[in-house]
Amino acid sequence: MKKQLLKYTLLFMLFINTFIVNSEQINDKISEITPKNATQLVSIIDSYRGLNTAGFSFDITNVSYKENRDSRTNQLSVDVKQDNSLVKFQSPARQQGRILLKKHSDMWLYIPGTRKVIRISPAQRLLGETSNADVTGSNFSRDYSGEIMPQDNPEQIKLILSAKENNMSYQKVIFWLQNQAPFKPIKSEYYARSGKLLKTAQYKAFKEFNGELKVHKMLLSDPLIAGSYTWMLFDNYRSSQLPDALFNKEAIVSL
Repeated sequence: MKKQLLKYTLLFMLFINTFIVNSEQINDKISEITPKNATQLVSIIDSYRGLNTAGFSFDITNVSYKENRDSRTNQLSVDVKQDNSLVKFQSPARQQGRILLKKHSDMWLYIPGTRKVIRISPAQRLLGETSNADVTGSNFSRDYSGEIMPQDNPEQIKLILSAKENNMSYQKVIFWLQNQAPFKPIKSEYYARSGKLLKTAQYKAFKEFNGELKVHKMLLSDPLIAGSYTWMLFDNYRSSQLPDALFNKEAIVSL
């Protein structure tokens, strides 16, 4: 009887010890993917619009809707290398051949037939609720400071991004993220320097490209105009070999 009791006691202790070890291993794994601070969360947000490569490309389809008006669509191809972006207009036909170039925080537009490259604002609207900055992308990690705010919903994280400089397209951006890995964005609000809410984005679908999860469908809405919204479809992310000369203001007229 004593031998059996000793046997069961040893088995029970072995089970408990195994459970503790496994729990510690699980917690270690969770700690590896759980952001410790706002800076890590901002980096995760950036990762949903870029690839971990020196250069990459993707396609965007914008479809804009306004009440009592026909929808409008344009299609773009985007090349990105570090902090530079080149956007080529594929459709509609009247916009085909236009090129949008972003170098750091500067932006230019080339319109075929004019031989001129004009400086434009990143905040300028491109189609519907879509701005130039929305299609060229933002480097939140570089340009914004993040702060985690109290949130009533335990399943979400509320993150406020404040622009480090006054020349940013949006002075403040508020993100709501899932409060678990992979911390996908749920919604974001974009504010002007005056504090005015400019637009709201809802992240409706994600898709894996080259083993990395990216935003696939995003819905932009105008808080001041009822029935005004734009769908952005991001697709075909791929690594690309992009020469530095491609992102040259003088060279885009010959592309």
